[in-house]
Amino acid sequence: MGSSNIRICLLSVLLFFPLVELFAELQTIYMRNGQILRGEVIQQTATTMQIKMEDGKIKQLNKKEIQRVSYKEPTVQEKKESEEKLKQQTTVVEEPPAPTPEPTKKSEPEIDKNASPYAIDQTKRKDLEIYFGAGLGTYRPATENYFDHVSATFGNLLGGTPMQVDDPAYKRGLAYSMGAIYYWKKFAFGLSSIHFGGTTSERMVVYAGNSAIQEFKGTFPEKQNSLKLDVSYLAFSNQRVDIRPSFGYSQFWSKTVDNNTTANEYYANSLASAMKLNYDFLEILKGPSVGIKTTIRFGERWENRIELHYLSLTGTQYVSAVNTTATTDGTFFDYYRSDITTIWTAKGFNFSNKLFYRLTPTLSFWVGIQLFEWKYSINSTEQRFQGLGDAKFPPSIDTIVLNNFLVDAVAKSVPAASRSSSLEFGVLKRFEFSQ
Repeated sequence: MGSSNIRICLLSVLLFFPLVELFAELQTIYMRNGQILRGEVIQQTATTMQIKMEDGKIKQLNKKEIQRVSYKEPTVQEKKESEEKLKQQTTVVEEPPAPTPEPTKKSEPEIDKNASPYAIDQTKRKDLEIYFGAGLGTYRPATENYFDHVSATFGNLLGGTPMQVDDPAYKRGLAYSMGAIYYWKKFAFGLSSIHFGGTTSERMVVYAGNSAIQEFKGTFPEKQNSLKLDVSYLAFSNQRVDIRPSFGYSQFWSKTVDNNTTANEYYANSLASAMKLNYDFLEILKGPSVGIKTTIRFGERWENRIELHYLSLTGTQYVSAVNTTATTDGTFFDYYRSDITTIWTAKGFNFSNKLFYRLTPTLSFWVGIQLFEWKYSINSTEQRFQGLGDAKFPPSIDTIVLNNFLVDAVAKSVPAASRSSSLEFGVLKRFEFSQ
């Protein structure tokens, strides 16, 4: 599933590149005296600009006389206003004859940074972007359902009672992200934080013959937080597309607190015993990431940012389970605590796609999706089990070693994965510094 998502994400990036060729090279120059010119910029300096008109003539313009530059054709209303303004002028200023242009190296014309307030020279940037977004998300970790499958496999291996583990049901919860990106020439330095939350419902049934059944079920919250530092470099840029290879380092904190799971045992259609369980899961993963960031611009105001990163994580999951059991007739009571420590690695990816609308040159609104997904490889699993019965009849060292060996072997054979996703709406503010 992960590899197919990566191919789809990469394909979505590549499909945008042909769009660059679709934009015409003609530009519309709006002069301060009301005149509107349409042509192709063939040469420019810090103070002048030469354009080739649609009729083939070459004009040289003073940049101080230019009001703005646009790729769009002038509207009928703009043309009418231009004609009226030119008629009102009493003094006609003759334009100097266009000099013969010197042979220059063919290159893509650049937008005059003084003419368009939305244009940014990506190679000379010195600014800071701060953003925030919020929406709905889901978090599907390897917590209780994973260990239910481990217990079922372990029980079958020892010839115990059969177990049925249902697929968990997930309910969306709050998701939000925030971060800052500092641009310095071709480099960009980022710091971001993301939160995913949701609610999980679990169910497992244990069958003990034809007359006995035990049902485990519960609904509980789960959440994940992450922090990432990254640096990227502008490897390619033109008026429509930027490509930045990126390297980062991330850390993830995941937590599940379940105080609602219960288990009822029925015998001959009568309640025989009741069990109350409390689970605490804490997972910490960290590691590097490598990827690519792509920005695609549509006109002056629309911008699409796509990111794809490969994650390589290592970490530990700590599990604490407390169980209280009592029969309905009062003849039996038991209490035990189980602690499980799992050390594992994770390989996966992070995909992000945000569409920005620039309300002003420094204020943007955006909508985007975020996806994290990885699969685990278990290095080791260790379980510590203590109950009331252990105080009077403690297990032997051989039994403890054997049980840990079997649990470790079974845990490595059961697949484990984690998936987080969200849909968010947000705002971005850009602060410009001196060039």
